[in-house]
Amino acid sequence: MILTLKADERELIRLANFFKKKVKVLVDTNKSKEDYTALIETCEKLIAQINLHAKMRDTILKERDQLKTLVKENALCPKCHKNGNLKLIGTDKTPEGWKSNKYRCKKCNIEFVWNAPNNPWDMIPYAEHVIADLDKKIQLEEGSEEEKQLIIIAIEQLKANLEKLKPVVEASDLDLLELETRDKEMGEIVSKFKKYLMIEKIKIQD
Repeated sequence: MILTLKADERELIRLANFFKKKVKVLVDTNKSKEDYTALIETCEKLIAQINLHAKMRDTILKERDQLKTLVKENALCPKCHKNGNLKLIGTDKTPEGWKSNKYRCKKCNIEFVWNAPNNPWDMIPYAEHVIADLDKKIQLEEGSEEEKQLIIIAIEQLKANLEKLKPVVEASDLDLLELETRDKEMGEIVSKFKKYLMIEKIKIQD
């Protein structure tokens, strides 16, 4: 598995590996009497720590990418009411602030923004908004009993979907928040140790 490392992380690993090799040469040729054992062990532990953190970061970001695919669209052209000729051309925001997909219908030669979000984060407030609108329809006491029952079924289905989606989104957001905190901490450790190793590198080259 190839890990996605940040520039500072890659640089520190290269520097640490260079330092380890250089020290080994000096020790093998008896050109150094200093004991670098503890420092080399620290290098190896930090490299392992960086790789472990990078693996965790890749996993969390991959899971968030997969989470985006949970929202399945059935976009229809507002003119011909079909989806066979639709081409995704980008994204845009609805007046409510939801990020939605933008399409072009090759048959009707029109562009439009689909009225539903393209991601689970915006899907939560969108579904809550739809539920509130459907509740109002029932309270107005308009339409037949059959229509009201269909609305009630739709509300129950939306609420059930929300109960499943909310915990997943909240857990992913919490993971990302913890990752960002850990990223900052790791960045500070890498920056300080990189400066320290560069000084040690100069010393053994003198």
